[in-house]
Amino acid sequence: MIRAAAKNAAACRTVFRDSVMRTPSLPALLAALVVAMPTAVTTAHARDATHRSSAPLPGSILRVASPEAAVTLALERSPTLGAAQAAVRASRGEELQAGLRPNPELQLSNQNNSGSGPYRGGRPLETSVGLSQRLEIGGQRAARSTVAARDVTLAGHDLAAARLDLVRDVRTAYAQAVAARRAVDIEQERQRLAEEVLRATRERVNAGREAPAQQLRAESALSTASIARDRAQREAIVARRGLAVLLAAEDVEFVGRTADTWFTEIGPAPATNGQRPTNNPDYARLDDAVSRARAALDLERRRATPDVTLNGSVSQYREASATARDTAFVVGLSVPLQLFDRNQGNIARAGADLTRTELASQQARRTLEGSLADAGQRYEAAWYEAEALRRTALPAAERAFGYAREGYREGKFSFLEVLDAQRTLFEARGQLNDALREVHTRRAEVDRLSGGPLIGPMQPNSPGGRP
Repeated sequence: MIRAAAKNAAACRTVFRDSVMRTPSLPALLAALVVAMPTAVTTAHARDATHRSSAPLPGSILRVASPEAAVTLALERSPTLGAAQAAVRASRGEELQAGLRPNPELQLSNQNNSGSGPYRGGRPLETSVGLSQRLEIGGQRAARSTVAARDVTLAGHDLAAARLDLVRDVRTAYAQAVAARRAVDIEQERQRLAEEVLRATRERVNAGREAPAQQLRAESALSTASIARDRAQREAIVARRGLAVLLAAEDVEFVGRTADTWFTEIGPAPATNGQRPTNNPDYARLDDAVSRARAALDLERRRATPDVTLNGSVSQYREASATARDTAFVVGLSVPLQLFDRNQGNIARAGADLTRTELASQQARRTLEGSLADAGQRYEAAWYEAEALRRTALPAAERAFGYAREGYREGKFSFLEVLDAQRTLFEARGQLNDALREVHTRRAEVDRLSGGPLIGPMQPNSPGGRP
């Protein structure tokens, strides 16, 4: 049966091909076009696939040369920022809808479509066509538009806050990734020096100038350095992956040594005393939130005024036994009676919301000011710590280790003194690395709370969402 069906299908294709070639009629051409459509669609899909394959994939590995480049990439690729922009467009749609008038209503009635006796036959006795329009009075539409406009303003503040959050997070993650990579370099250097100390210790043990226990200590120090290096490498991978998540990429690759230059250059001493978060969108949002709550209360008060509905209709009358038609014009006006529902519940709710928003805004304002002051103090403390480690502690530790290592080779210092100098050196290097990371982290936090300088274009290229 299957073989017979295959033969029939082949025969049909042969007859179809011959008929198309012999008779170029319209049905045959249409049939040929239908047959060729899957091939054309397949070719188009292939072209689209080729085009898409040449474009950068969202999960690709990004090459980043500086924190500014990382911030720019994040602003272009972040779904969070696209969602905030979509929220702004949604609020603008609500503003448009709030300003529209109510639609008129068309009414049509036909009396005596069917009946008995003299009304039999479905001859209508009365046909009416009317139009009604609800009229919003008391300034409801203007008040509704004001509330919607406040929502647009609040959505704009939320977008600006989301942008600041993204910039802060990227700068923080970038500093952490660079610090983690530098920690790997520090641990590798520590391992290299531990290997040199172990070689020198073996030479002294073989020469009988050092006890064998010292060699065991040197081997233990080398093993500890190797373990620390492996841990630092894993932490560097984790830090780099955290930055890649913010950039919507699979992984991040640092280009050149620009990152190290940026990381070590912390600039002059910060002066954050008296700084206020006036440029912070969260701070500006507080006053607009109060204005929005006040506008909502005004809207609910205006809704207590009932709407008026204006009606107008044209009616034609005809008796059951007559053929003449009479026309009448009807004009009506309907007004709800405010006996029970005077919108008093919504007015009370809006008033309570206004009070709550005012009190919450006062507390949030104090919290933002205090958070900025605390962040400024932490930023200054981190800067002075990094400066002291870089100018005093680390150079002294490097000189002490150099003296101890050379003196140990000459037999002037003991092995324990070399290990102590080595530990002090790498503790100073690690502390400096952590202090520099803290400086950049606190600076990013201060910029976020103060609404400080943004890096990158004001509007990302990928807004996200549909128009």
